[in-house]
Amino acid sequence: MEGFYEEVIGSRSFASIWYWIVYALLWTRATHWTLGVPYEDARNAIVHGDQHMIDFETQMEINTRKRMAVFNAYPVIAVGAIAFLLATVFMLGFSFGIQFMQASFLLAFPLTIVTVLSLRLATVVDAKGLRGSDLYRAYVWHRRTKQAIGGVSIFCSAFWGVSQTLFSPYA
Repeated sequence: MEGFYEEVIGSRSFASIWYWIVYALLWTRATHWTLGVPYEDARNAIVHGDQHMIDFETQMEINTRKRMAVFNAYPVIAVGAIAFLLATVFMLGFSFGIQFMQASFLLAFPLTIVTVLSLRLATVVDAKGLRGSDLYRAYVWHRRTKQAIGGVSIFCSAFWGVSQTLFSPYA
């Protein structure tokens, strides 16, 4: 039974199929849902207009308000806690050579950048009161930025994972 565990659920993060499945699922979800609004709703809003656009604007307004309320409640504590956790995971991974922490950092850091960009988008939407095609353009720009960050993240993680697997004697 131990052989099965090591082969299927092993703790070697970069060599595990489960790590890459989680990685793919997280990035797929992150790029499909922008500020809690699925891409189909944004696309339908611009293609069909009318009620679809009203629904899209309403969803964006609700999710923008929610995101801003959560962040504005405790901004310093949130930033401090996230920075502390990322720094801890980074140090454990890259200073102490714990592969699971390296893998966790390479997953969490780009998602943190995407979260900060989402907060920025929410702030812009809230401050400027974007509507209609301007809101759609901001949505699509943000989605493409997230896709680019995801692509670079996957490439860097794959590169680091392959180097760890090939050049680490006990990986």
